[in-house]
Amino acid sequence: MATGALILSLDERDWPTFPQQISDLSDSDPKVRKECVAKASFTTMFSQSNTTLRQVGEEELDILKERLACHLPHSLIVYGSVSLASHYGIHYLHPTSILVPADPCPSCLTITALISKGVQCIGVFWSPAEHTALDVARFLFHIPDLNRSQPVLLMGCASILQLSSLGIVGGQRLHVQVKFQGHIYNLETPAILDIKLSPQYYMSSLKEEDALMVWTHWKANYFDTEDGIRHDIAHLPSVSIRKRSPTDSVESLQKEAGENLVSWIRTTKNGWMGNTFTQLQHRRKGLASKATLALAHQLLQKGLLAYVVIENNNTASMKFHDALGFKWQCAFCTLELLPVDKNI
Repeated sequence: MATGALILSLDERDWPTFPQQISDLSDSDPKVRKECVAKASFTTMFSQSNTTLRQVGEEELDILKERLACHLPHSLIVYGSVSLASHYGIHYLHPTSILVPADPCPSCLTITALISKGVQCIGVFWSPAEHTALDVARFLFHIPDLNRSQPVLLMGCASILQLSSLGIVGGQRLHVQVKFQGHIYNLETPAILDIKLSPQYYMSSLKEEDALMVWTHWKANYFDTEDGIRHDIAHLPSVSIRKRSPTDSVESLQKEAGENLVSWIRTTKNGWMGNTFTQLQHRRKGLASKATLALAHQLLQKGLLAYVVIENNNTASMKFHDALGFKWQCAFCTLELLPVDKNI
């Protein structure tokens, strides 16, 4: 995975001082004055724009979803969350917030903000016809409760790489590096329909007590916490495959459910299917395929999209999903923003 680092700075606190700085310039410095006049005109106009964000109301979700649908697949990173919120309710995505500009003029700019202890994960999409990357950078500065002294993960389609040349957080120098690069694959029509299991296994939903195991085996668990996964398991669709115990009593199945969990996949707050994993001794039996198709079927039946995010170098996963009928949609990228006093 390609990575790089930049040191950025954008201090909006200095913008209001430019007019005064210009008036203090001597007429004997026409070149300097001309440059500062141009800079002041731009920054004064820019600072007057409204970059306040507000949370989306339940009654607005369907309209926002329709607006974002016009920009699929590139809007998938926020469309997935909006779709889940529209179907289940915004509170099901807790603690994720869905934010839009407070300006009454509607736009496609949508931000999903997961701010919790140890994780700050931001998804963003905008239309270049409505906002520039510089506009978006200033909106990101106003995300409520964002701790600018801690790392921030910024997710989106390839267009977010434009933000790597801007200061995302005002008044602070940052390291910006590519944390994750990959691709989004979507399933419309499964290539395989058979999801029957051999008698030694049975299929059910994940349980809240499975959260630690799911989080531990997730390679990209920096995107969420164990508690966040526990919340998702309790409120969003998931599939688990468990090995039957020697006896077939209900009591025995319940008692040994955690020990017998061998394969799983779940729906994340971003709307994608993820955390796919099968215990080593149970691989090569088609369990991951059946779990993936079972969850995809659940989502499609609810009118939701069934899509996954796959890292660039994970060719095995690409071939796996291609065989199931998933089709490539667009590139996906995550930037990590770190204060300069943090190690990278």
